[in-house]
Parts: sequence; structure tokens; C-alpha cells
Amino acid sequence: MQKLTIKRLITELVDIPIKRPHQFSAIKVSSKSFVLLRVELSNGVTGIGEGTTPGIFWNGESVETMKLVIDQYAAPFLLEENATHLETLLQKLNRQIRGNAFAKATIEMALLDALGKTYDVPVHQLLGGLHQEKIPVRWALASGTPEGDIEEAKNAVASGQYANFKTKSGKEAPDDDAKRSIRIAEGIKGHSSIGIDPNGSWDRMTTMKWMDDFFAAGIDFLEQPLPPHDIEGLARLAAMKKVPIMADESVASIQDAMRIAKTNAADIFSLKIHKAGGMKNTVKVAGIAEAAGIACFGGTSLESSIGTAACVHTYSSIPNLDYGSELFGPDWLADEIVKEPLVLKDGYIHVPVQAGLGVELDEEKVSLYRRKEQ
Repeated sequence: MQKLTIKRLITELVDIPIKRPHQFSAIKVSSKSFVLLRVELSNGVTGIGEGTTPGIFWNGESVETMKLVIDQYAAPFLLEENATHLETLLQKLNRQIRGNAFAKATIEMALLDALGKTYDVPVHQLLGGLHQEKIPVRWALASGTPEGDIEEAKNAVASGQYANFKTKSGKEAPDDDAKRSIRIAEGIKGHSSIGIDPNGSWDRMTTMKWMDDFFAAGIDFLEQPLPPHDIEGLARLAAMKKVPIMADESVASIQDAMRIAKTNAADIFSLKIHKAGGMKNTVKVAGIAEAAGIACFGGTSLESSIGTAACVHTYSSIPNLDYGSELFGPDWLADEIVKEPLVLKDGYIHVPVQAGLGVELDEEKVSLYRRKEQ
């Protein structure tokens, strides 16, 4: 077989509106930004990748920094390299560029899409094969008010769209946040239940004080209640054996996964392909969790159908994805830049069966949402 080389990398920024404002712990957003990457190979195949993040507050990267890193630093190292030597290329990027996991994950995504198309197989076959053909999806309640979240959850259950939920916290004082979360849990009791995600904004004492109440309210899990560095605090919470503790920002790398597993600092890992630096690293993190008896949850960076497809291919190959996912990104956006967006139906998202990621760009939509001041 003739050597398959990387000929060109093209990036552009797109801004897509969302259906309703979304409240994170630090900011409230009404649109979502993405860096779109196309990688052209010497056989004429083009792979697409997508970079996005909840915000620069979350991990220090933004779509603007991702574009800069790919254009000015990664591309020169990748041009004319053998695209089939994927692990070698990823290690080379790690040696030449420190950090910037989201930018690296975007590159790997586009390369895996291109290789899948070249070999005429879906990307999950390049990651070890399927474990499940569809994944349950948990919707994030983030209307900004308890009443709004309760109504939203009840409507979603009644329509059959979603069966389980999580709620964002961190905007208010920790005690007020805890009361608010319990209010939502009690408001939907008999209909469903929720997990709580403070995005690392609470402190040890406040969280420990409310654990009995969270347990009594039937909270499903407590996701990253403490700052990412406070592994000891997470271990103390997990040792209480009340509500399962989920690590998100604290488990961004395979080294983090090993550290948390050794210290018994989490019951669940929230996986995210961008924070881990790619799909292959995400599978590695899940493998460490499996060895340690830790469950996994398929997290999201609120991707479009491009990034969501990459998540679905990855998560569907993981045997210990016991807590489902939150891959509602396509349902969260008001529009898409692919011809056939992924479909969420009856609370599940199905794994694409087409070659590569299984999504195709809609060039008219890309042009419509392309950021003009590039």
C-alpha cells in the first residue's frame, strides 16, 4: 500500500445558536463556538474534527487557542507524516506541545475520521469494536431556576424524550446551591431523579454537611463538587458512602485516573474525549477505571453532531460505561453544520454505522455560521 500522508490541515471557527440559554457555574451562554478542522490525506480523503469547550474557565483552552495551536504549532509537525502511524503522531505532538489537550483531541478526531473512511469502517472499529449499539442520554437542567428545571424535567419525561437528568450548580453560594438541588430532586420525585454538578465550586465542609440530605432526596451522584486539585477532599466524600462521587475536572489524563483510583477518590469517572486529549486516551482512562472497579459516565463538552459522533464511537466501545451519558449536544443546539444530525430518541443515542465518524458537513450551514472576523 502506498504511504498515506497528511497533506493539509484547515481550521475555521463557527458559532451556532442554542435553543435556550444554558447556565454553567461561571457563565451563562446563548450560543456555542467550535473550531472545525479538516485534514486532507494523500489519497484524497478528508477527515473532519471538532474542538469545543464549555468555556476558557473550564480548562484554560478556547476555540481561539485551539485554532492557533493547530495552525501555527501542530500543522508544521504533521504535514507529510504517515497518517496511519497515529500513535506515533500523537506522541510527537505531546513532545512538541505541552498541554492543549482539547486541540490535540480535535486533530486525533479528524485523523480517525479520515482513516475510518479510508478503510471503510466506522471509527469504533478502530477503537476495539462495539460493546453497545445505543447509549442512554441524561439531559442537563440549566434553566437558571428550580421551577424552570422541574417543569423542564417533567415535560421531558412525559414526552418520552429523556428519563434521567442532572443539574448545574455553582452560581449561588454552596448552601443555597445544595438547597436548590434538593428542591429540584424533590420536585421531580416520582417522575425521575437527578445528579448534581457544581463544576468544582463547593468546599469540603459544605458538601459533607449536605451528604445525608442528598442521600435522602435520592440524588443519583455528585459530580466534581470540589476544586479539581482537591483529591483528598473527594476521597473523604467518597468514603462517606452516601451519594456516589463522580470525578470530572479532576480526571483529565491517564495519570489523573491512576492517582484517583489509588486514593479511592471517586466512584465514577466522567469521561470526555477533549479533556483526555483524544478518543484513544479516553479508552485508556476507562480501562484504568475498569481495573479499579470504578464506573464510567459519558460526559460532554456540548459538542455538535461531529464531536458527539466521536464521543458515541468511543463510549460505545467501553464495557464499564455503567452510568450512561449526557450526549445531548445535538438536541441542545438550534441548528447544525452536518447534513444529517445525530438523533436522540426515547432517551438513547445510537452509534453511527457509516465509515469514519459517520457525519457529513453541510457546507451551506458551515458558511452561514462561519465566524467572519477570522
